[in-house]
Amino acid sequence: MKHKPIFITATNTDVGKTYTTLKLIEVLSQQGLKVGVFKPIETGVIDLPSDGNLLFETAKKYHPLLEKLKLKDIVPYQFELPASPFVAKGKKKVNPEVLEKAYIKIEELCDIVLIEGAGGLLVPIEEDLYMYDFIRLFNAKTLLVGHDKLGCINDVLLNLHLLDNLGVDDYEWCINFKDERENFDKTTLPFFKNLFGRVLSVQDDMGEIVKSLITHRDI
Repeated sequence: MKHKPIFITATNTDVGKTYTTLKLIEVLSQQGLKVGVFKPIETGVIDLPSDGNLLFETAKKYHPLLEKLKLKDIVPYQFELPASPFVAKGKKKVNPEVLEKAYIKIEELCDIVLIEGAGGLLVPIEEDLYMYDFIRLFNAKTLLVGHDKLGCINDVLLNLHLLDNLGVDDYEWCINFKDERENFDKTTLPFFKNLFGRVLSVQDDMGEIVKSLITHRDI
């Protein structure tokens, strides 16, 4: 059965999108799904796109048919400058049609495709194209990954408000614990529990995150 793709984004850069996507590959593959990966744009690329390459190599271990593809299929746009695509691309243009064709090539081999964004939702690509536009472009469900440091309440709520204002209603969010878990439990967890009733984490709740994002209603 084909499932809608999942767009993985985060409250900022270096929060844990790639780590989270790797966990999703593992859990979804263990459920018997053929999982594909797609990193439409990666910046800071010197020799090869490190995040996209890691996703691709990991996905191929579970789904060998992906060997038919090349890394350029997985990461169509690669820019050297570690900046937003709008800046990193210089005078080049990011063409959504190129991305759509690349996605279709991956999707044909898979039951579900994990699409990892670059930076956060409001990262600019072109004057009229932002990272959040990938949700609509690929008709994707969305997973927002938040950090565990002080200030994550503001960061998570701002992103959730943005998703709501954009009319995105098919999303889930979670926290990626890196090094502030004990402090998070004291300073942040009480508020989130009061507002949402529960907080999912990449480390403890990937099964529940997947269950929330994957339903039999997917087309």
